[in-house]
Amino acid sequence: MVSLHQKFLITTIGILALITIFLLTTSSVPDSSNKTFPLCPVMTEPANNSNSLQFHPIKIVAEPWRGEHNVYAIFALPLKYKDIYYRSKLRVKGSDIDWYITITDGKKFGASAPEGHYLVIGFFRTRLALWYWLRGRFADLQQPCNWTLYFFP
Repeated sequence: MVSLHQKFLITTIGILALITIFLLTTSSVPDSSNKTFPLCPVMTEPANNSNSLQFHPIKIVAEPWRGEHNVYAIFALPLKYKDIYYRSKLRVKGSDIDWYITITDGKKFGASAPEGHYLVIGFFRTRLALWYWLRGRFADLQQPCNWTLYFFP
């Protein structure tokens, strides 16, 4: 029979092992804000039988270990869509949830809008990002092609 002290010791060792693994894994993940990503098409033509445009982000930050609001993507959209930005849905590969976007000036996030564009930001839930990490799919969050903003003009 296992005594209370042995249960405590086993639990403590398990927790320390998990913390060590987490720290080793997160320290080996490079700063996502300085990555050079493979280029995705910035905008695509409407898909067949669809009136939506697709945009990919110009910047991604995926650092859920820093707390909430540290997993997001910033998109540059043409100014002609500024009045109807709310007609959009953000999708991330592997998630069946539509995320909403908000307009930003980008200063707080270290981004600036190209000429003739404005910036929007879409946040991804921290706990869901940690779930991606636990499932071994965290790299998916760091790839611009996996973040798609569907726009319905």
